Amino acid sequence: MIAIDFQGGSHGNFLEFVCNRFLAKIKCGDSPFSPNGASHSKMYMEPRVFCAGHFFQQDKQWPTGCDKIVSIRIDSDDLLPLSAISLLRAGDYGYDNDQIEVDTYHKFNNKDYRCTLDTLVDSFFTNRFKEAYYACKDPSWPDIADNHDFDILPDAIKEECRTQHGVEPLYLDQNHPHCPRHILREFFKIGFLYPEGSGFLSQQKEKMIYDEKYLVQNFEFRSFYNTPHFLDQIDAIAHFTQMPVHDREGLIILHREFLQRQPYKNLKITSDDIYQQVIDGKFVVFQNVNLLQESYLDARFEKIYGRPAPTNNLRWFKDSVQVRQYFTGAR
Repeated sequence: MIAIDFQGGSHGNFLEFVCNRFLAKIKCGDSPFSPNGASHSKMYMEPRVFCAGHFFQQDKQWPTGCDKIVSIRIDSDDLLPLSAISLLRAGDYGYDNDQIEVDTYHKFNNKDYRCTLDTLVDSFFTNRFKEAYYACKDPSWPDIADNHDFDILPDAIKEECRTQHGVEPLYLDQNHPHCPRHILREFFKIGFLYPEGSGFLSQQKEKMIYDEKYLVQNFEFRSFYNTPHFLDQIDAIAHFTQMPVHDREGLIILHREFLQRQPYKNLKITSDDIYQQVIDGKFVVFQNVNLLQESYLDARFEKIYGRPAPTNNLRWFKDSVQVRQYFTGAR
């Protein structure tokens, strides 16, 4: 058995189907695609040779007889499309990454995104409010550990915080499930500014490491969105496993169908194009820019202009002129 280790949204199930069908020559259904475009409808008529899973999250409980691992790897340039497709496909949640501010708590309160939710709550709701509270706290006031401790403070203290210092807690919990868009924009922006600390790359660095007794072949995530590169990576697995590619034309046809089902395959390309037009001084109206793109572009603008992006704007910039006015004062 050959394991395919992958993070949610990085197309491990599609790679499993491809390898079983076109390398191991396993009898299987014609298509692995679910109605939402994920490859979760795989059907095999005989035992698999390749088995995909989030093994790094499962205490490395490898399939029986596993001696080889194909590890789907990412780098910082993959974070934008991977973040978008993960929200849409991982766990079949189907989240539109441009609507994450709606019912955020319940969308993230699951095994795949609980860590994300905890980080968001701790960083942007609990810790920020505590900092604001302690900045104006009178020595006679009680200490607090979180926002809910504020609720049980004497009314006079709460009133002074609100009216004299503008300090009032925000909540993200089951009773307050929506998260303001500007907070989410800043939250994701930090991941793009400091990619090594992002969830995907930190998990890869800390958990997707393998015992020397296994033979390991890396597979580049970005190759999924480029047919020649994808075929090169499949050829590398074929060499690694000593299983020549069977029916290459059928593989190309299936990959073409795969690409048709990937709404975010060009997300970084289009975002980088917007960035370049802004930097080149061109006028462009921003249309259909989703939340993750806003975060990604804010990170890039911060780096090039050396000024923090706005953190309290519910609505993002409407055009390139607004970006340049904010970051440079140019008109």
